[in-house]
Amino acid sequence: MTALNGDGNRGKAALGSRLDQRLLAYSAAATAAGVGLLAVPQSAEAKIVYTAANITIPANAGLVSFDLNNDGIPDFAFYNTSYFGGRRFPLGLYRHDLAVEPANPGNEVWTVQSQGLACAAALPAGVKVGAGGPFQSVQAPMFVDAGDYTNQFSARCPWHDKRRGAFLGLKFVVNGQTHYGWAHVTQGATTVLNGYAYETVPNQAIFTGKTSGPSTAELNSAPPLPQPATLGMLAAGSRGLAIWRRPEELIG
Repeated sequence: MTALNGDGNRGKAALGSRLDQRLLAYSAAATAAGVGLLAVPQSAEAKIVYTAANITIPANAGLVSFDLNNDGIPDFAFYNTSYFGGRRFPLGLYRHDLAVEPANPGNEVWTVQSQGLACAAALPAGVKVGAGGPFQSVQAPMFVDAGDYTNQFSARCPWHDKRRGAFLGLKFVVNGQTHYGWAHVTQGATTVLNGYAYETVPNQAIFTGKTSGPSTAELNSAPPLPQPATLGMLAAGSRGLAIWRRPEELIG
């Protein structure tokens, strides 16, 4: 009877040793393969960087560029041209153009179609500027005002009537990654770039007029679901049990 108990104990000890070895091996394999581990929700800190500019865009002064992310590399440029042929009899031709254009490959302007032109959109505050927007890598007129004494017309592009200003929607590339931003322009006696902003997180949208951050953009905001106990979790010991517990069991 004693020998039987002894053999039984030795059998149990051998079984426990082999089980421990198998559990350790399974745990190592599971860890390497990512089995039994829950994906932890990730977040990216979205931060808006705003620059108050107050830059005058004078007529017939060449390109006036600006740097959305202040890295020393111009991202977009304005040109403002004005012509008045008052001495040209009998027409007196005139023309006034304001346009914005990308300063680097890959940069684009939010555009709208107006009388056959791809014009820069004059966006109100609160518009989401991000992926899927109607961006184009073109020199986009903001307005084209032209005519003569006998045939006056103010053409084209929505900025002609935006004397109190509006927002440009902008897409640009930094170190091979896409970012979004906006610029605010007003027109009066002079045309002025009032300020601009961009989103520091690649591919993260920004709303026109929003000047401050940070905010949190959840990449995976869904809470983890309760998971069934697996051999890999059991092999992970107390860490595995914490993963297995339902969220309400971890509170308090």
